[in-house]
Amino acid sequence: MDISQDYFTCYSLPRTFEIDLGVLRQSHRVLQQQYHPDRFVGFGEAQERLAVQTTAYLNQAFATLSAPLRRGIYLLQLLGMDPMAPTNTQMPMDFLLQQIELREGIEELSRVPDPEPAITALARELQAQAEQLEVDFSQSFAADNYLSAETAVRKLQFIVKLQQQLDALEGELLD
Repeated sequence: MDISQDYFTCYSLPRTFEIDLGVLRQSHRVLQQQYHPDRFVGFGEAQERLAVQTTAYLNQAFATLSAPLRRGIYLLQLLGMDPMAPTNTQMPMDFLLQQIELREGIEELSRVPDPEPAITALARELQAQAEQLEVDFSQSFAADNYLSAETAVRKLQFIVKLQQQLDALEGELLD
């Protein structure tokens, strides 16, 4: 296996945002079985090391392609773009204000007597926003509107971070 090829090629998938996750999982299982380091024990140190490198590559490729945010970032990186560059800070003001409100809403949940309904509602809202941004990214990318795709993936990163914050808070409050 050529571990210098892009992740989509590795799994014989088209270089698009919309991929068949079932095909990805099946291909990953097959490749993991084929290149698992245990299959190369006794074939020499070089073969064993190559099997470990291949397995690490496959795990990284699978993790990247199976997560929408990571997949979007990766697609833009394949085009030479760096959507997560520290100097890339332009965001629409209305979106930033919404993010502040959502963060404040998450912080206030710890002071609510029964936070579970509010957590559930906010989780649904964040999921809906994430799904819409995935659609926005997919459409922009398919139309070769890479700047719009970059904005969508950067917004998605904000939403994913909020989802992670909410999940962590839910774990603290409801356990």
